[in-house]
Amino acid sequence: MLESWGELDPDSPEVERFVQAYVKDVTMHEVGHTLGLRHNFRASRIWNEAQLADPEFVAKNGLTGSVMEYTAINLPAPGLAAQRGERAWAHVFTPTLGPYDYWAIEYGYRPLPPEREREELARIAGRSAEPQLAFGTDEDQFLGIDPESLHFDLGSDVIAFARKRLDLARDVIARQETRELRPGQHHAVLRRAVGFALRDMSRSASILTRQIGGVRTLRDFPGTGRDPLTPVPAAQQREALALLASGILSADSLRISPQLQRRLVVDFSDRGDAVFSGESVGNTDFSLTAQVLDLKRGVLGALMSDAVAARLLDSETKSPADAFRFTELLDGLQRAVWSELGTGGSIPALRRELQREHVNRLAMLLIRPNALSRADARSPLRSEAVALLAKLDAASRRGGLDAKSRAHLADSADTLRQALGARFQRAGT
Repeated sequence: MLESWGELDPDSPEVERFVQAYVKDVTMHEVGHTLGLRHNFRASRIWNEAQLADPEFVAKNGLTGSVMEYTAINLPAPGLAAQRGERAWAHVFTPTLGPYDYWAIEYGYRPLPPEREREELARIAGRSAEPQLAFGTDEDQFLGIDPESLHFDLGSDVIAFARKRLDLARDVIARQETRELRPGQHHAVLRRAVGFALRDMSRSASILTRQIGGVRTLRDFPGTGRDPLTPVPAAQQREALALLASGILSADSLRISPQLQRRLVVDFSDRGDAVFSGESVGNTDFSLTAQVLDLKRGVLGALMSDAVAARLLDSETKSPADAFRFTELLDGLQRAVWSELGTGGSIPALRRELQREHVNRLAMLLIRPNALSRADARSPLRSEAVALLAKLDAASRRGGLDAKSRAHLADSADTLRQALGARFQRAGT
């Protein structure tokens, strides 16, 4: 981060300190595996932002409940680094074991007399519901249901964390606009900085999409008083969708000037070495449209999936008084993607690409539902398509549109019209 801001010399003692801290972090994690510990991807949630910003607290307690996490780098929010000085960068990597690690090692390795072993192990295991001993492992992460067992999140308020990281990514990109390169530096450092920012935006988007339709999954034995399956509170899902709408899907979520885009060149030395070593080689050109569109498409693909629809419909029965409904998701996505329909005027190329992606996905859900698609999802999808079609027809009759925008609206409307009139084909029948 500091290097991408142009405020850190890669050969400085500060960089050596960061590298040593990272090596210690990774070493603790891998030694944990040698002792039999599994990944713990829920451990990142136990401390709040104020605690994570306190170097003395982090030095004593670590960044997370366990070194078996894949922990996000503990970066300060834009503007806070200058206020806090060196304290802001005191512990960007976790410096010590967390409470879960001590607990798990006690269960596995504490010497116990045979006659008391069963009793003592039951006593140790009985602490599993304590907040600082939270546990979620690979299955909870990779099956994509539990929104608390994630890679590279940090802190008890995951939406606040994602908002901070989106702000940091935009700040990094903005700094590249006016960054002056030192003698001997290559323009490729700008490309790497922008690439870092875009990848971090993608990770933040993934964290947010997992909140929508997310179901908290606990491994408790009976008696803890906690339900093993709990849908994410509706207010939290709405907040996640609102941040995705403003931070990822909106028209002004990311801007890079034409001048900066023309400077985002590859490192030709690295590129040549890659060719001769048989490694994959990226494009010479930097297509901002392609990279940003991939990010936005990923969000639409995750949120317009059958799995999310099914979980939202099921949540209405699991938590009827506090359910985020499937119709809210569809309406929120339409407002974010098609905001220009309410403001008038021509539609930029990147927005047309995203809108076309939305229309195509909506049409396919109507025409070719998956064999596992829920019947109760079809009527909201159809209602959403009908409402969007009416808006497209109305917008196409307005003045002030350029030829590309008018053709885009007509083509999108035609796609929906044909989808609404077609006989759907259910897979597997």
